[in-house]
Amino acid sequence: MRGLHRPYSEAVRQHSTLAAAFAAVLLVTGFLAVMQLRTERNIRQILGVPSSRLEEFGYRLARVEAGRRNLEQEVETLRERVAAMRRLSIDGRAGGIALNAEIEELSALTGLTAVQGPGIVIEIRDSTRPLPAGADPNDVLVHYTDLQSVVNELWAAGAEAVAVNGERFTVGSSIRCVGTTVLVNGRRMAPPFRIQAIGDPGVLAAYLGRPQGVVAYLRVFGFPVITTRPGRIFIPPYGGPLRSGSPPIAH
Repeated sequence: MRGLHRPYSEAVRQHSTLAAAFAAVLLVTGFLAVMQLRTERNIRQILGVPSSRLEEFGYRLARVEAGRRNLEQEVETLRERVAAMRRLSIDGRAGGIALNAEIEELSALTGLTAVQGPGIVIEIRDSTRPLPAGADPNDVLVHYTDLQSVVNELWAAGAEAVAVNGERFTVGSSIRCVGTTVLVNGRRMAPPFRIQAIGDPGVLAAYLGRPQGVVAYLRVFGFPVITTRPGRIFIPPYGGPLRSGSPPIAH
């Protein structure tokens, strides 16, 4: 009988332990159930939301949170793009200003815009010397070649803009004659011929006053040539037609 008593007692103790553990599990489960019921009751009373829809609301909330994070990332991307576009705009504006300045400079050099500045004015008249009997009257007239020579020397001296009797010279300008009539850009000219040149007045006057220059040659043959240095010279833009392939004046 003693041999059977110990296993029986051990079994009883194990049963008691299992029963206590089971009771503890039931107690915890009951506590959680009570807490859940209280929470659901509070939600129903405070929010008026049925407990059966809490899972659905939780799912929706998770989706809204995910959407918000995506929008935040998109906003950050858009901000970076706006900053990049602003930088490009600033660079483009600076480039546009520089390009516009270059266009204006080229337009002035090609005679398409009016210019003003220091320079000199050369006035040339027909010769006043008396003609001998039987001499050619053309010998005392200013010819287109004389004007062309003066203009070429002005370009060679560094003139920035030139005009004859208000007619602006461009790379396509020319001086011609028809009989005794001088044509500049197709416009008829008559003496006195007034040539305006913008540039360094001292340099231009010195170059034209060379002993071997065209002005000295004209004066030898009695052609009055007067050079003045106005404070400021205004030269209008070229007003003739623009034609491709127009021959430049000889330099």
